[in-house]
Amino acid sequence: MSHSLGMVVPLSKVLALWVALRIRPINELELDEGASIIAHKVDDQMVVLMDPTEDPDDILRANRSRERTFMFDVVFDHTSTQEDVYLTTTKDLINGVISGYNATVFAYGPTGAGKTYTMLGMDCKPGIYVQTLNDLFKAIDATSENMDYNVSMSYLEIYNEMIRDLLNPSSGFLDLREDSKGGIQIPGITEFSTCNAMEIMQLLTKGNRQRTQEPTAANKTSSRSHAVLQVTVKQKSRLKNITEEIRVGRLFLIDLAGSERASQTQNTGKRMKEGAHINRSLLALGNCINALSEKGANRSQYINYRDSKLTRLLKDSLGGNSRTVMIAHISPASASFEESRNTLMYADRAKNIKTRVKRNLLNISYHITQYTNIIADLRKEIERLKLKIDEQGPERRKSEKANIRDIQAEVQQHSVQYNRGEMDRLKDQLMIAFRQQMEIRRSLVELENTNMELHIDTSRHLLTIADWEREKAKRDRKWWEEKWSEKADKEQDDEESESGMADELDMLEPLEVSVAREELGMLLTEQRKTAALK
Repeated sequence: MSHSLGMVVPLSKVLALWVALRIRPINELELDEGASIIAHKVDDQMVVLMDPTEDPDDILRANRSRERTFMFDVVFDHTSTQEDVYLTTTKDLINGVISGYNATVFAYGPTGAGKTYTMLGMDCKPGIYVQTLNDLFKAIDATSENMDYNVSMSYLEIYNEMIRDLLNPSSGFLDLREDSKGGIQIPGITEFSTCNAMEIMQLLTKGNRQRTQEPTAANKTSSRSHAVLQVTVKQKSRLKNITEEIRVGRLFLIDLAGSERASQTQNTGKRMKEGAHINRSLLALGNCINALSEKGANRSQYINYRDSKLTRLLKDSLGGNSRTVMIAHISPASASFEESRNTLMYADRAKNIKTRVKRNLLNISYHITQYTNIIADLRKEIERLKLKIDEQGPERRKSEKANIRDIQAEVQQHSVQYNRGEMDRLKDQLMIAFRQQMEIRRSLVELENTNMELHIDTSRHLLTIADWEREKAKRDRKWWEEKWSEKADKEQDDEESESGMADELDMLEPLEVSVAREELGMLLTEQRKTAALK
């Protein structure tokens, strides 16, 4: 198919990164160890983190309390359900994705804080992954009458700073590269295209089984890798035209591995190495969050995304073209005070991050030879609508036979009118374009003729001046030869005569030479104007 592509860059909107906090319930192990609850939700946006070492009777430490109050866009506690979290943080992003906007949701926090539960959930309590994909396909089905969709999915994990394809683990570790436009690409990653919700759920389940999980002292099902699910939605109109607009939206759902302390997780050997890589990538993420939160005051602030593959993948999500939601997770237990405080501080800084969101549009202009294909596609659309009417069932066809015939006649009449009107419109466009092209050609010919005349006049004037200069030089040379042959005793008189003769020669410049000099400047100016018009 012959066509040309062009990326349309519309005006962008600046949005703040949306930050939510989820406080998981305290578990039995923490209660058995004597932990108390120190994280309290005050209202829908405020949380208080109390200092577990604070003693109200200790006067010396009265002004050294580490108690902090934090404000976020929304706060969830143990009473919030999976559906509450999804509806508040993610559901509103779906319509944007199918309309061509990028969106990112990622879970952040220490190990054992409930990130994987929020993102993946359980069979009876599905997480953000499952609920988002279900609603995404519902939104696609609701608009599929007028729009054609293509949905593709990839699923990867970053384990020990190595990228692994969860949908095709046998492909080994993959590389991370940047294209010429600065976009992040992963050569060799598997992308499954589907418009079936059930099929994409099966792929998600398959990928989750491949994800690296190992038990630690802090979490029996600890995720040892960062998981990144990418869903790409391409939307275009079913009505064919010589120009076509394709909207490309990308949704990133990211379940980060949790930061951990070796003393808490009691890791050794391989588990300790995994923890070191996790902490390294999360430290790089924290540094990026710090730098991005300070960028408003210092626009020249350098953001180092290259310290980790995780931050390189999240480059657009953190500071680029994406509507981004960060769901921070903490434990309410006093034993996790330091981890909870660090998470809350990073989440609080992340509120200052701004992303510049714009719709991703591709404009395709088809060649005139594709008109027959466009008409064929319109006929296929008519047949699809006829088939859909026929599939309503034999009983309904009998009871509504007249109505169906009316609908079919209306569809055919509309399609014929559309085809005829479209061809007439295309014919008018071609005639207008042809007339404009002929007008431009005529203007170019006129400009070329004008330029040629100017060139001839310029050459003629230059020739006139050159002839005069040559004649003048010849006369001067002859005069000097005569004077050198005269006697030495008349040298002084000769010098006076020379001065007089030179003045006389200067005064005798013909009128046509003077006119040529004046017109030459005007002609050069006109030549420059003509060149600019061409």
